[in-house]
Amino acid sequence: MSNVYTYRIEKDKLAVSVRLKGGENVHGFIFVQPSVYRHLGREEPVDVFNSPEPFLPLVTNDGDTLLVAKDQVMEAWPVDETEADELRRTSARSVILEITLVDGAIRTGAVLLEMPSDRARPLDFLNQHTDRFLTLFADDAIHLVNMRCIERVRPLD
Repeated sequence: MSNVYTYRIEKDKLAVSVRLKGGENVHGFIFVQPSVYRHLGREEPVDVFNSPEPFLPLVTNDGDTLLVAKDQVMEAWPVDETEADELRRTSARSVILEITLVDGAIRTGAVLLEMPSDRARPLDFLNQHTDRFLTLFADDAIHLVNMRCIERVRPLD
């Protein structure tokens, strides 16, 4: 066995599409670890997109490997719902939001207000959300929306 594979970390491949600030949609795969220390189960796309590293590798459907700057990603989808998401959705208060991105695209879906009950307004949530990407539970898919690409939000509840 070659030394190259001695320290190889096994990863799972997940299909994802990303929309870049320039308007391009890139369809391909990201790689996640089968287990992580932050929570039970495998690493999820939200973990990859919200990790502090500024770039992530994405293998396109054509087999090209791109190193994508996370700050240039407006949104990523579809993200599979996990068991943890299901538990969070049943236990956390959710609110339906209409999110307008800087390019005029509109996304509508639920966000989970996992905050103290006295600070459970959408405004409080958005102002205290420190992750790069927001998880939006839309009808068509779970979207990861770049907080820096949001122009405005309209609560629908």
